[in-house]
Amino acid sequence: MRRLALALALTTLTACAPTGALITRAAFDLDCPKDRLQLHDLGPSTKGVKGCGRKATYVWSCGTNQSCAWVMNSDIDATKTEQ
Repeated sequence: MRRLALALALTTLTACAPTGALITRAAFDLDCPKDRLQLHDLGPSTKGVKGCGRKATYVWSCGTNQSCAWVMNSDIDATKTEQ
């Protein structure tokens, strides 16, 4: 029962993860204007971001003090084509 409660809490937290903060972070990391970024859902707490010929993967991570942030979980890769 505790695992179910934890899973529901995690799902709720990641559903509320602010994508605005992710876009701001990715724009800096990828050196790309915000309006050229594309977000892709990769899982309940994982997003892919593409833009300006580069892409990266981010995870929604919460610390022990319950402060949460998007954290890059990949190297920045060059994409073959800009879609």
